[in-house]
Amino acid sequence: MLIKKERIGQVTIFIILGLLVLLVLFLLFTRTDIKTFFAPKTTVEQIEDCGKSPIKEGIELLSLQGGVITPQNYYLYEGSKVEYVCYTKENFKNCVTQKPILKNIIEEELKAYSQARIVKCVNEIAEKLEESGYEVSMKTPNISIEIVPDNVLLNLDIDLKISKENTESYDNIRTGLRSKIYNFVMIASSIMTWETRFGDSETLNYMLLYPSIKVEKKKQGDGSKIYIITDRDTEEKFIFAVRSGVIPPGLVEVR
Repeated sequence: MLIKKERIGQVTIFIILGLLVLLVLFLLFTRTDIKTFFAPKTTVEQIEDCGKSPIKEGIELLSLQGGVITPQNYYLYEGSKVEYVCYTKENFKNCVTQKPILKNIIEEELKAYSQARIVKCVNEIAEKLEESGYEVSMKTPNISIEIVPDNVLLNLDIDLKISKENTESYDNIRTGLRSKIYNFVMIASSIMTWETRFGDSETLNYMLLYPSIKVEKKKQGDGSKIYIITDRDTEEKFIFAVRSGVIPPGLVEVR
């Protein structure tokens, strides 16, 4: 009986050691500081998370729908509504740009999607602080979002004051989220220009210029094209629809 208990104890020790080894490997490979890993998040860090989470959700959603949260003029592709960024219903005609400044539209879409979610999350943090004996003063957060190369930047205009033994004040809280959406938007805007001028675009040119990017053009039965831009390193995607320079069925397309 004693031997059995010793074996159980040894197995338990090996399991604990194994878990510790896995934890150390995780911290090494993710380059996470051990103090940061175990320390509770500050109020500012929690508020930053309030911003990052809905923005990440918004990017994932609009990236698969042509840059908008709720598509209106769209092509149904594999069960998803993909917005036309350039469109004409007429045959033989080049498309008309539907999203002339795609970057600004995506920033506005992200703000509309995130604003109420961020405010709700920040209010919940403030309530928890007050329950813990803090005095909290802040205005309703107003957010601004800017898409830049490899990042989406968030600024919260908040005028936050937290008091207990000491007082902390923050006029603005700024944070960012890594994303390739800016790169995708620039390529999509270039493709739109080609589609409006010539009724088509050559995807190979973009892949020669940007080897880390894959650009696919999938022609559909009604003459629409679905463009899929993929970052080969992160596997992030941006999908949008175009209908331009359509040759009706039965006629030979000459390029």
